[in-house]
Amino acid sequence: MGETGAQFLESGSSLDSRAGFRAADYDFTQVVQMIHADSNIIEAVLSAIPEPFFVFDEEGHYVKILGGIDRSRYHDGLHLIGKRIHDVIRQELADQYLAQIKKAILSNEVLTYSYTLSARDIKGSEDLAGPEGLQSFEAHISPIREIDGQPRMVVWIAFNITPLQDAMKEKDSLILDLQQATREIKTLRGIIPICSYCKNIRDDKGYWT
Repeated sequence: MGETGAQFLESGSSLDSRAGFRAADYDFTQVVQMIHADSNIIEAVLSAIPEPFFVFDEEGHYVKILGGIDRSRYHDGLHLIGKRIHDVIRQELADQYLAQIKKAILSNEVLTYSYTLSARDIKGSEDLAGPEGLQSFEAHISPIREIDGQPRMVVWIAFNITPLQDAMKEKDSLILDLQQATREIKTLRGIIPICSYCKNIRDDKGYWT
C-alpha cells in the first residue's frame, strides 16, 4: 500500500478534522463490535422474514436457514442444517433440486423453479406445525459469489403459492359457472318467447305476463 497506518492518518488529518475524526479517538475494538452488531441485526431481520431462505452448497447440504416463520405456510426447517437434500428427501426429488442448484451456480444467474412438496416428503418434518397436504412453491435460486476456501453456494428462497393457486382455481371455476349460465339463458330465450322490451313471457294463450 506504501503508507503505514500512522502515515495514512497523518496525511488525511485535515480531511479527518473537517469530518470531526481524530486518530486518538480511533478504537479498532469498537469498529469490530459495530460490524459484529450489524451482522447480528442483519441476521435478526432475515430471521423475521415470513419466507424461508435456504443456503445450499453445491453438493446439496443445508448450510443455513433463515426466515420462514409463517407457520401457516411453512414448516420449521432448522433440523435440516448440516444434512444433504438426499438425506431427507427421496432420491427422485432430491436429484431434481440438486440439478437446479448446480444449474444456478454454473449459469451464475437467478433461476425460478416451481415444485410441489409436503411435510411428509421431508424426514423429520412429518409432525411439525405447518400447512397440511401437498403445497405448491415457487423458488428463486440465486448463486452466491465465490468465497475463498468455501464451496459454491446458492440462496434458495421458497414462496408458498398454494393460496394463490387456490384463489385462481376458484376464480376459473366461477368464470366457467357464469359462462354456463349465459349459455343456458341464451338457450331459454330461443325456446321461451320473451319480450325484448318488457322482458315478460308470452303464455300459451298469447298473453304477456
